[in-house]
Amino acid sequence: MSDLWPDLERFEGKIPENHAIEILREQARLLSKKTNGKIKATFSKIDYAVSTTEILGGALSAIASGSKKEVVEEEMKGKKDINEFYNFNNYKFEIYDETYKFRIFTLKYRPIYPIQIEIDEGIRKEKLLSSPTDIQSDEELIKIVSSVFSSSKLQMIIKRIMATDTKDT
Repeated sequence: MSDLWPDLERFEGKIPENHAIEILREQARLLSKKTNGKIKATFSKIDYAVSTTEILGGALSAIASGSKKEVVEEEMKGKKDINEFYNFNNYKFEIYDETYKFRIFTLKYRPIYPIQIEIDEGIRKEKLLSSPTDIQSDEELIKIVSSVFSSSKLQMIIKRIMATDTKDT
C-alpha cells in the first residue's frame, strides 16, 4: 500500500496565524487611554450558566435516546482530545462606564481562520455587513473592526457616554 500522508514539512508556515484575541484585547486597552479612563472596553470569553433543569434534561435525553459510551483503548485513556482546541469559543467586545454598557460585537473564535463576528444590528446595517460575517485573516479582522469602530452609531454612543460622564462630575 502507498503512503497517503502528504509531505508534512511543506505545511510549515502555510497556515495563517490567528492573532484575533491579541488584536482585540489591545483595542480594548486603547479605548480607555483615548477617553482618559472615562470609557473602558473589555474583550472576554462569554461564560454561560447551566441550570439544573438543563443538566437533567440533557441526561434524560441521553437515556431516552439510548446513547452509548465509547469504549476507549487503554493507550488512549487520559489523553485530551485536541479537536477541542479547534471548536469555536464565544467572546464579546463591550464598552462601558459606571452607568452604561454596550456590546459592540461577539466573536466566534478558534485558533485557525475562518472565524465569525456578529456585529450589533444597527452598526451592521449601517456598514452593510452580513450576519454573521466570516473573517479569513488578521488583516480582514482589522479592516472590519476599524469600520465598526468608526460607525455613526458607536461614535454617538461614545459621545453620549462621555457627555453623561462630564455632567456627573
